[in-house]
Formats: sequence, C-alpha cells, structure tokens
Amino acid sequence: MALVFLDLDGTSLENGKPAKGIVQTIADLKKKGHTPVIATGRTPHLLYGVDKTLGIPDFIAANGNFIYYQGRVIYERYIPKDVVARMLKRSDELGADLVLEGVSGYVAWRRDTDLVDRFSDAFDIEYPKLDRDYPQHHEVLAFIVFSDRDAEILRIEFPELAFNRSNRFGYDVNLAGNLKADGVNRLINYLGYPADHVYAVGDGLNDVSMLKAVKNGIAMGNGCPEAKAAAVHVTSAVGDDGVRNGLKHYGLI
Repeated sequence: MALVFLDLDGTSLENGKPAKGIVQTIADLKKKGHTPVIATGRTPHLLYGVDKTLGIPDFIAANGNFIYYQGRVIYERYIPKDVVARMLKRSDELGADLVLEGVSGYVAWRRDTDLVDRFSDAFDIEYPKLDRDYPQHHEVLAFIVFSDRDAEILRIEFPELAFNRSNRFGYDVNLAGNLKADGVNRLINYLGYPADHVYAVGDGLNDVSMLKAVKNGIAMGNGCPEAKAAAVHVTSAVGDDGVRNGLKHYGLI
C-alpha cells in the first residue's frame, strides 16, 4: 500500500475550490487501500474544512511545520518569539505589508496596499483583519510578505527564515529548512513506509523539496518549471484530471 502526499492549491484545488473529479479520485485511491495525506503551505486555519471535503483527515500544513495525523498533532514548529518581534519591527520600519498565520488565525500586522487582498483573492481565502495584538497571545507558524522589494531585504536580514513565492502577489515565510520535505520525511519515518511506496504530487516552488524527497514525485502539468524538473513524472494540468492521471500512471487507481 502507498502513502500519497497531495498539495492543495494548483494540485487538488483549482482557484481555491476542489478540482473537478478530485473527490472521486481520492475516494478511489482509498478504496485501493492507499493513504492520502495533504501537504500544503496553508496553515490549519486556512484549510476551511477542505480536508473533510476531500476526505483526507491527515495533513502536513505550513510547509512542513505542522503535522496532524489520526486526530492529533504529532509535530509543530513555530517561529521563535524573538524572530517574530524583529520581523514586526522591521515591517514597520520598511512600511511593508505583513500577514501573520497561526494554527487558528490569519491576521494582518500591516496592510497598506491592495496586495494583501489580491493575495487572498488568488487563493479564495478571507481578507485578514488588522490585529496588532495577535502575536502577544498566539504562536506564529508563518508570515506572508508581499512586495519583491520587501522580500529581498528581509531575506538577507533574516537568514533563519525561508521565503518562497506562493503566487504572484506574495511570499510564504517559514523557518528555514527543507520545508515540505522535512514534514514529509518526518511522517514517512513516523509511519515506517518504504521509499518505493511513497508518492507526492505538487505544482509550486514550495513543492520542489517534497518532490525531490520522495522516490515517486509527480508534477502537475500547470506546475512551475522547477517543480517539473524536480519530479520523476509530469502529469496533466489541474483542470484536466492531473492528480488522477498521475496516480493512474503508477497504477495506484
């Protein structure tokens, strides 16, 4: 039986909604005895129940920094509070739009341009409300930075963080590491799956490490060039049964 990691946006979701046929594809995968796991850059708050809609209760969120399996959290890694404080201060100094993401929150520290809302529109998620008290009372899993200028400045000043463009309007910012690959490898080791029985499907820059980490990496036809180069197999696009066709290629359904 196989362990199959599925990215959300651009892979299992199209424009923020379940891709055509994806629910049936996952049901067919499970009927064959395989185990699907969501692997997403989204934090748990931004899943909006899509895990239930897709029929996948287990997930790796926040680019590998939060793992939920069989009803419990088995791993969580937050950005240290001193790093959070430095980032908030630098955001104010730069006048940089900044969003904070936690397990149960998605809030703006600064939102002076329309990039914040345009980022949210691209993923069909809520507009974050301004909340400058949030970091005093909650752990932070990730930031979102919006302009290329801000990302380049902060990337240099915060080597302990990783900046990955998630769409044309912004960057996911997590603790540095192999990100999704770290989360995937952690769960593989926890469950004891042999390498030959592990698959991953993704489309974006944040999926590259995951596609390289598994023996059977599948890139979506709509994926970025880096994802396609990292994969063993390139399937069709998200709107053309990409996940199903990729799994069929390996005889999983």
